[in-house]
Amino acid sequence: MEGLIQFAPFWLGYLVFAIVGYWCWEQLFFWLKRGGDVRRFLHMLGAVLLFTPAPVTLGSAYFAPAFIVFPFTLISSGMTDAMYAVTWFLGGLCVGLVILALRQMLVWLRSRQTSGAEE
Repeated sequence: MEGLIQFAPFWLGYLVFAIVGYWCWEQLFFWLKRGGDVRRFLHMLGAVLLFTPAPVTLGSAYFAPAFIVFPFTLISSGMTDAMYAVTWFLGGLCVGLVILALRQMLVWLRSRQTSGAEE
């Protein structure tokens, strides 16, 4: 974790550019219905892709974006050594899916509450 603290200015710079990249990712799906489930799922995939960190090497204290770690480890060491970066992606995907499920539950509860108030 000291890798995150030691390189905080660089992580801050990456965060700024990742937010801009996420905004661009959102604009790619302008043709989908605003507020639709597919659009929200694709936005979550972009967030996982851009904001998931992974250790530079297995067990390292230094982190980098997982979409950078995976291909470079794959090229330099092979697929078996690169699989730890995939587990970070899967962890981020699971967190994203839980957040989407909770949001969908809140939307469902609100729609149910408003339809019950109209009766």
